[in-house]
Amino acid sequence: MLAERRQFILPGQKALHANITVIPTGELEVKIQEEAHPLKADFEELYFYSAGNGTELVCKAPLESDSVRWQLHLENKDARELAKLIELAEEELEILMRDL
Repeated sequence: MLAERRQFILPGQKALHANITVIPTGELEVKIQEEAHPLKADFEELYFYSAGNGTELVCKAPLESDSVRWQLHLENKDARELAKLIELAEEELEILMRDL
């Protein structure tokens, strides 16, 4: 099980650089180069919402469905790639747990 890392340029006026790590144990970590604090979430806290020419990645607090902890605006192709990486990590963990 290896973590997958990708760098995406977030659309918008500032063109921020997001370094995203998909950790196979069910965690996502986002470090925006231009900002100091990392964003973290468990896979089950993440939601993808299509918004025209982009996709919103939203992290919601687990017990409060309306409480948004953080969100990122991604290009559609980047959001699809990230969703696929998360899906593959979940499958990999499931296979590993079954084999144990």
